[in-house]
Amino acid sequence: MPADAIENNDLPSSLEEFGLSKYEGRAYLTMLGRGSLAASDLAYYANLPRTKVYQTVKKLEKKRLAVVSKQKPLICSAIPPEEAFGEIVSLHERRVKNMQKIVERLQKLSDEGQRPRGSEERRYFILDADSALSKVASLIAGARSSITGTIDAWGLRLLSQCKGQLVKAATNGARIRLIAGTQCVGSEGLFSLPDGIELRMGDVHSNVMMIDSAHTVSIDSSNGKAALFASLDAYAGLQSKGFEEAWGKATEVRHVLEAEPAVAAKALELARAVDNGLASHMLEYAVNSEDPSTGLLEVMEKKYGIKLAGLGAPEMLELVDSALKISCAGGLKHDRSNNILSLHSKAEGKHVLPWAVVLASYFRKAGNDARIMQGKSSPQLVHLRLSGPIA
Repeated sequence: MPADAIENNDLPSSLEEFGLSKYEGRAYLTMLGRGSLAASDLAYYANLPRTKVYQTVKKLEKKRLAVVSKQKPLICSAIPPEEAFGEIVSLHERRVKNMQKIVERLQKLSDEGQRPRGSEERRYFILDADSALSKVASLIAGARSSITGTIDAWGLRLLSQCKGQLVKAATNGARIRLIAGTQCVGSEGLFSLPDGIELRMGDVHSNVMMIDSAHTVSIDSSNGKAALFASLDAYAGLQSKGFEEAWGKATEVRHVLEAEPAVAAKALELARAVDNGLASHMLEYAVNSEDPSTGLLEVMEKKYGIKLAGLGAPEMLELVDSALKISCAGGLKHDRSNNILSLHSKAEGKHVLPWAVVLASYFRKAGNDARIMQGKSSPQLVHLRLSGPIA
């Protein structure tokens, strides 16, 4: 190849992207670098076989990349790149855009194919903390049939700012039912809620409110942001069913409000532990006639995190009395003259024997022997006779 031949060997290969052969690429680049050339000179400088040069330049002319004179000797000139390739580039750009549109349509078709048959897309809105408060207040004020919700401490604070709207909803005939989390025990917000609200307590880990079964609001306790859903769909049905199940398991809040906050919190904790498996341990001790003081209190502390050994006798009695009120609308009575404790339950299927076992375990560990006596008149009544008075 002559010394002044093409220096950049990559360019001829790159021109293949535009449909040029190796010879056509060499010829075009040579004409760009040297200007107009006779066919023989072009063959020399582009390192083309003389037998191929005429055929090569005619192809370039047909592709509108070169101009060839009509007279002999043939003079060949390259058309400037922007003019020569501009139309090709534009054509490819249009093709790419069309291909992108096709891919988008195909993706949409694929997404629709993945979606369950009979489904439809629904939208929801994300609200910041201020907008969430404003929207919840507006929805509550406009409620006509029902307001249900589960609220934690954050949700309680939010509703405490909607007292007027809650009163208006109740006045309009809306039934308002709320399940507050146990973390709300002792909160002034519970006492400040307007009359007419049905309030219970239970395990709550999120703020979800439904208004007239038409809107659902889910509020993030970490930042106050909310998601607002139009609830006329299956999602609303699931939320409603979940609430009804939670409502049936929740505790009447009036028993919690009557006790001191610290006592109520511990009583709720104890009542939940009994419902969640502790009762079986208690009954096992009772049925096997074992001394409960030898292990039951340790089980309660290690497995359930409930420490009773450090409580004084009056505190223990107040705790069990509150727990009975919370769990079964019952209570505890102390006959001081006969050293008898009587435990009763008003809720069907809620037995007090496990609670008697707890007290027996506590007093026996304290050195005051306790004997459990089942009431003859009702299985919902159990007596505990102590060997000595309660100090």
